[in-house]
Formats: sequence, structure tokens, C-alpha cells
Amino acid sequence: MNLSRRARAEFAKGAAYLAALAAFALAVPVFASSRIKIDTVPSEYTPIDSPANREPVSMSSYHFEVNEETGRARLVVEYTYPDQMIYGENDDAGGPRSTVVQLPGLTYDATAHAVVYESDGARDVCATVEVHDGLFGRHIKVKNTGACTVSAIVANHAVDDGWSIHHFRAIDTYLEVR
Repeated sequence: MNLSRRARAEFAKGAAYLAALAAFALAVPVFASSRIKIDTVPSEYTPIDSPANREPVSMSSYHFEVNEETGRARLVVEYTYPDQMIYGENDDAGGPRSTVVQLPGLTYDATAHAVVYESDGARDVCATVEVHDGLFGRHIKVKNTGACTVSAIVANHAVDDGWSIHHFRAIDTYLEVR
């Protein structure tokens, strides 16, 4: 009788261990199945009104845009720096430039009302598109689905100009399709 209680206790402990392991496995983030480099941008920005002040650049947001007439879609990545609110309108350079890119495989599917990315036979919906015709004309709302995300990584780069090698840090941005 004592052996059977011990066996049940061991079985319960094993079952609890497997349940914990399964919960952990489900909590691990799913990594992107495709990672496409979008752009490399400077990792620092110098506001025009403060040439001695070098500000670190970071990605602030991204969104998709569509052209209904052509069926094209593009990706826009916005960047910011810590004192952008302070310099704002007074910064004639306008801050770090945005990345606007059309990628092969990224299209607007008007019948599905979606921005899709197609590669290697896979079709992922990156964003849904809502079209509203109203009193003030046509309005298009594009909403990210989360299947396609953008990441930014600060990386070391080197450029060979034919005579010497120049080293610098920059931000590499990637489209990650899950």
C-alpha cells in the first residue's frame, strides 16, 4: 500500500514537471521565419540648432501604406531622438529621416483588404485595410496584424573607400515575418 502511494506521488510530480515544461515551451517567443534587411541609418543625429550635441537615434514606430490604384504596398519606419520634443519645429533638418521602402513580395491585395508578404510559397497578412467613403472623401485605415514586425539593432559597420577602412555604428532595421 505504501508503494502505491509513493508511485502516485512520483507520477503526480512527473505530471507537474511535464505541465511546467509545456507551459514554459508555450511562453518562449516564436522567432521570425523570415528576416529582411530594410535599411541602415545613422545611430546618432545632430540637431541643426545644436551642432555640438549628438543625440542617439532609435526607432519610434512603423506602419504600412497602400496604393489602391497600383496594388502596391510600402513600409514606413520612423525614427526619433531624446530631445526631439525640445528642438521640434526649430530643427530645420526635421530630425532623422524616415525609411520608406517597397519590398519585393509586399503587396496590397484589394480583394482581401490586406497588405500581404509572399515569399517561398508562404503568404502572411501584415496588415488589414479598411476603406471608408464618407462626406470628406475616401479614407484608408491600415492596421498592423503583428504577423510582420520591424526591429532595429545598433551594429558596427565598416566601409572600405579603396584606401582605408572607416568604422562606424549605425542602426540596421529589419522586417520580420512570423
